[in-house]
Amino acid sequence: MKCIKCGKEIPEGELFCTECSLNSAAPLFSEGGTGERYPAPKGRMQTPVPVKRAAPQPMGPRQSDRKPGSGRAVKIALAIVSLLLAAAVGVGAWQYGNLGVQQNRLLSKEAGLTVRERELDDLNAQIAELQAQLDAAEASIADRDLKIQDLQAQLTGSQSSQSQSEYDLTTKQTELDRLEEENQQLLEMADALEAQIDELTETQKTMEAALEAAAGAKAKADFMDTYVVFVEDDHTGYYHTYDCSEFSKKTFWAYSRKLAESNGYKPCPVCGGKP
Repeated sequence: MKCIKCGKEIPEGELFCTECSLNSAAPLFSEGGTGERYPAPKGRMQTPVPVKRAAPQPMGPRQSDRKPGSGRAVKIALAIVSLLLAAAVGVGAWQYGNLGVQQNRLLSKEAGLTVRERELDDLNAQIAELQAQLDAAEASIADRDLKIQDLQAQLTGSQSSQSQSEYDLTTKQTELDRLEEENQQLLEMADALEAQIDELTETQKTMEAALEAAAGAKAKADFMDTYVVFVEDDHTGYYHTYDCSEFSKKTFWAYSRKLAESNGYKPCPVCGGKP
């Protein structure tokens, strides 16, 4: 048999456990130090040793008092709560991941916007340069028109003058033809420059429209950089901005700046927690 109190085996012939209820009226072992135990007196009960018991602790209903099936209901409830917690954690992780993806898209749009602004500046510079070339060509055309008029006047005078030699007349006619050909070439160049200016002007309008359309995305990206910070599972207690060199962008949580500080996180010493 085993003791129902301490679980130790009760030797045969004894009525009480030798571990927790010893008989204080008689010695249990021989005095010679041999370690032999005295047998319990037959027909006589041993006097139990009083054991100090701890104060009774409040306990729930005994197993025998519980209704059948209550344990299974508790397990089912715990399983449902675990599933709900897992779903909430999954949704939170998906939202944080989606937030990082949206911010990456906004940053990409902002980078593309910066490139378009530079391209627009280059186009404006090209337009100004071509306009200067057009002005110079128009001035040259006006100057050549004056020379043509002068040559025509001279040619008319030469033709009306009987003393004008045929050689001079042919030379002036050749010079006049050359100037008219150059004038035609300059006119064609001016037309080409005007067409190129019109094309660049249309491109400029397109770029300006793209800049206006991207203004909302830039404002959203600026808002994210100003108010959203990231905390990594690196046990440093710091929060980072997206562009921080210490932010590895692997495992992280996204917080507002005030929420991160209220949770005890401090700004990263590298980025200062600011964009």
